Amino acid sequence: MKKFNKMNELAWCFGILFISLGVFLVTKAGFGVSMVVAPAYIVHLAVEKLLPWYSFGTSEYILQGVLLAAMCIIIRRFNWRYLLSFATAVIYGLILDLWFALFGGSAPYTALWARILSLAAGVVITSLAIALFFRTYLPQQVYELFVSQVSARFGKKTERFKLWYDVSSLLIAVILALVVSHRFEDIRFTDCIGIGTIVCTVFNALMISLCGKALDKLFGFAPALPKLQQALKYN
Repeated sequence: MKKFNKMNELAWCFGILFISLGVFLVTKAGFGVSMVVAPAYIVHLAVEKLLPWYSFGTSEYILQGVLLAAMCIIIRRFNWRYLLSFATAVIYGLILDLWFALFGGSAPYTALWARILSLAAGVVITSLAIALFFRTYLPQQVYELFVSQVSARFGKKTERFKLWYDVSSLLIAVILALVVSHRFEDIRFTDCIGIGTIVCTVFNALMISLCGKALDKLFGFAPALPKLQQALKYN
């Protein structure tokens, strides 16, 4: 018998905490960020030169808001529950900025051992967070919502559409990184896209699977609030 049951809602709480921590650690490693958050990170690096208040977390939820609007146009549908995913993005962005505020800002670590350790820990923690999100009914971020809703609208397999989405995100990030690194001498291309991006791409799926198996052995993810689960279902 599992030690802890009805962990569904707590899975979301820990997921939002860990995903922001994982992104923070990967960013502090200075080897490049994951393809999913790379566009928002690159825009942040460029815009903060003009608007110092434009943090990484702010860039994340603003771009996710734009993505949400694009999704509604593409699928020609709006559901008030979509706004909950944007609210999740805002909470994530605020917590992400809090990690940076608490632990020395956004500048990468200088010691190589610290950068390597930060990247490894970030990949593991991010994978754990995603595995937790996969087990909760509460709203995920707009990134995941976009993939699920657009693929359903056009009858595409979610996994295949996710691959195309990731590739598109990477291409957009590469173009943005080239433009930004050319425009600002103090921003290097490898700060945005680098070995860390490759590590996240190669190992995330495996780590998510391993973390998921470990979670399922220890926890049960039945909802503690089944009426809330029913209310949040997309019609």
